[in-house]
Amino acid sequence: MIFLIIHNEYRDRGGEETVVEFQKQLLESYSHKVLLYKRNYHEYGDSLFGKIKSVFTSVYNSRSVKDIASIVNKEKPQVAIIHNVFSIISPAVIPTLKKQGVEVWQVVHNYRMFCPIGIFYNTRKGKICEECLGKNREWNCLKNHCTENIFNDFAFSLKFSLVRKKNYYDSVDKYLCLNKRQMDKLKSYGINEKKLYFLPNAIKEENEETHIPYEEKKYVGFAGRLTKEKGFYDFMKLAKLMPEYTFRVAGKVPENLEKEKLPANIVFLGFLDKKAMMDFYKTNKLLLFLSHWYETFGLTALESMMQHTPVITYSVSAASEIIEDKKDGFVLQKTGDILSLQQKVKELFDNQELYSYMCKNAYEKASKEYTPKKYYERLMNINTNLKDK
Repeated sequence: MIFLIIHNEYRDRGGEETVVEFQKQLLESYSHKVLLYKRNYHEYGDSLFGKIKSVFTSVYNSRSVKDIASIVNKEKPQVAIIHNVFSIISPAVIPTLKKQGVEVWQVVHNYRMFCPIGIFYNTRKGKICEECLGKNREWNCLKNHCTENIFNDFAFSLKFSLVRKKNYYDSVDKYLCLNKRQMDKLKSYGINEKKLYFLPNAIKEENEETHIPYEEKKYVGFAGRLTKEKGFYDFMKLAKLMPEYTFRVAGKVPENLEKEKLPANIVFLGFLDKKAMMDFYKTNKLLLFLSHWYETFGLTALESMMQHTPVITYSVSAASEIIEDKKDGFVLQKTGDILSLQQKVKELFDNQELYSYMCKNAYEKASKEYTPKKYYERLMNINTNLKDK
């Protein structure tokens, strides 16, 4: 079977790039032919001209459409798996694929079909926002100053309003949802439930013998973007309350982060490669996954669990579907509840029996329920009539 994977790489490497690479390697390991069409955000640079151009290519990019048509004519893929198409590739490739008889699967990494910034979260107000589902739709992004940059607010409102009016996504055959709550949300947003399929992410199995003794794990970890919606501000508040513990951060440190206001017990490790990230997870006592928005999966939580490191999260994020409260981590019902967060962190440090229990359960779940094999089985069962082609 021939797959075409389509992905527009972001400004900074993130979880989607990891999933794209994993998916390609996995399908090839099962003897499928995989074609990869990638373009990069940096093609247009950060100049004003480049930003203006990207507004229009977000709606339609003739080069991408021609490229995809050429690939389909030559290679005859049965399925196209789309990850991201903004802001260079454009969703105009979707009807192009459909017209040429290719089945189109969209992986739902975010909510950009309904929310211009993709996360249903107002950073300035610090809360969930779904205004773009109602009156004035995408123009609420401009009204609410969602990107905190007036040019970007206007650009996002304009291009995603035009994308919606083009009805490109009507040509999608399957939406691959990363969590079950997401399936319910897309259904409530008007997507035909017959098009919705459950496909959680997976990670490669690790050698269980590589983990370190539980009593040697001693850090409180955070991985990802250092932003409000990701919960980094909660992480900072907690660090201030617990100066006797060392808090470590893996991720690119933004230039506007005022370090002089940060607690002295926070250690910034910067961007880490794959091996360094595994060591980071392995030596952490626990990982805090504190997203305030409808996080679609939580790959860092799963990677942490694979290294025998439990996770604490809020119920609002999809990580709460991975973590079972009091078994392989803690799930806090109230987002931003710093005092409860402090209590749970202290409990894991003080109760060695509970901690060992959670470490073992975390590894067992990650290594059995989110394996490449299970991912492949789910993927192939999405459309059984194509399975043997």
